Amino acid sequence: MKKTRYQLLTLQSQLHEGSGMDLCSNIYLKNSPKAHTRGLDKAISPEDTLKNVKSVLKQTKLNLVNETIRIDSRRLDIPVFVCVAGEDCNTPARKFMGKGHSPDQAEASALMELIERFSHANFPRDGSYQTGKYPDIKGDSIPLDYIFLVPNKETAIPEENKHRFTELPFSWVPAYSLVQRRDFLIPYEWFADIQGTNGLSAGNTLEETILQGLCEVVERHVSSLVNSKQKTVPTIDLFTVKDPVARELISKYLMNGIKLIVKDFSLNTGIPTLAGIAFDPSTYPDSEIVFCAGTATNPEKALIRVLTEIQQMAVDYFRQDYYVGGILPKFTRIDEARYLLKHHDMVPIDSLPDISADDITVEIENCTKALSTIGFEPLVVNITHPTLGIPSVFVILPGAELYENTSRYLNTCYFLARRFQHLGRFQTAIEWYQRSISEHPSSSCHSYLQIAHCYKYLERYQEAIDNYRICFRYGPDRAMQYEIYDSWQKCHQLLKTRARRGQVRAS
Repeated sequence: MKKTRYQLLTLQSQLHEGSGMDLCSNIYLKNSPKAHTRGLDKAISPEDTLKNVKSVLKQTKLNLVNETIRIDSRRLDIPVFVCVAGEDCNTPARKFMGKGHSPDQAEASALMELIERFSHANFPRDGSYQTGKYPDIKGDSIPLDYIFLVPNKETAIPEENKHRFTELPFSWVPAYSLVQRRDFLIPYEWFADIQGTNGLSAGNTLEETILQGLCEVVERHVSSLVNSKQKTVPTIDLFTVKDPVARELISKYLMNGIKLIVKDFSLNTGIPTLAGIAFDPSTYPDSEIVFCAGTATNPEKALIRVLTEIQQMAVDYFRQDYYVGGILPKFTRIDEARYLLKHHDMVPIDSLPDISADDITVEIENCTKALSTIGFEPLVVNITHPTLGIPSVFVILPGAELYENTSRYLNTCYFLARRFQHLGRFQTAIEWYQRSISEHPSSSCHSYLQIAHCYKYLERYQEAIDNYRICFRYGPDRAMQYEIYDSWQKCHQLLKTRARRGQVRAS
């Protein structure tokens, strides 16, 4: 096996046997033959998925969904749906987008995204975790060094950082190792902070859901590697595509004058990943350049994911402001993508790896084998909400890349600061954010934003405003800009209120 530039650990080698872990992931994989293969491979058809999900939502006493709406204008005739959260849906986001080659698939996609985020927002739940510090858990946990495989994996982690981690309480939840086929305890908040929503998935069966989460973490990993290192990768010859759904989607773009380029992002994973760059020459530069990626076990199914994702971001006219970046770089000018647009010999799509099978469980095994070959050990947390019973998981790939984390060099100092912040230890968090800035200047944008938030929570509003201003110097993306504006305004109003109260007391 080719040695990677960083050496991952084998979990088993550093675990104590017979420690008596009581918690269980409840992940038991069984045969899962595909019953639907048009467009995407699923355990059941999109029509049946919609029927089942809407039935579950109707039966529950929770108002989770207000409505689902098709929002595309039919210019490209590739459906895009938005699911608007109901009053009982306690997710940070209130709208969830869905994509697909058919209306049923796109609507089901939007509903499933809400379900995965709702399940995540309400996890861990009572009985699903053990609160403690690493020394109390380590007999059942993955090794400490494995926990610290964050984006700066080429840099030695300071012993002080490891020591401070061991002093912090976490919710330790059971995660199933797809390599070793057994459970380990992991610090849920730590990995949720590092990965964000990456790896979250909901689906018709547990097996289908795990495969989707696996594909997502692989997609984000290779996308980060290609773009952070500006790698030269092959261009796909779209004339070699045979899947009828993929060919139909391609024709919808080309017939409307959309410029479309597809690249092979598979790298050394043995799992097919494609990326697409698309823009409308008739409206550019007043319209968006959309850039996204998709992973599946079959290269043509990965292409379908890319083509529907482009439409989800562009919504027909490439003008909507849905595409805020973070997952991949957001290009504002074509020349920014020159490392991807250089002329290369095109390759046929069937030259990409294909690990597809008739059974979804076999595909999970194929993905796991491919990832373990290059030093990764995927872990799966079952986050299924008991009220819904719709399979939901969080797939974790320690050591994998994320573009935002890598490009901003978010590091262990930063993530330790995040944990202190979540625990309400704001002054200590500020100190660790400042250390992150000092040791890793590329983390300044995110660190100053969080420092400002900490000062806001400490009711030191002027210091918060000062740090929001500093954050702006480091080029926050649009989503972060909205967050800064909102927080800045609240701090300003609170300062004015405090000043008025002081005047009243003085009088």
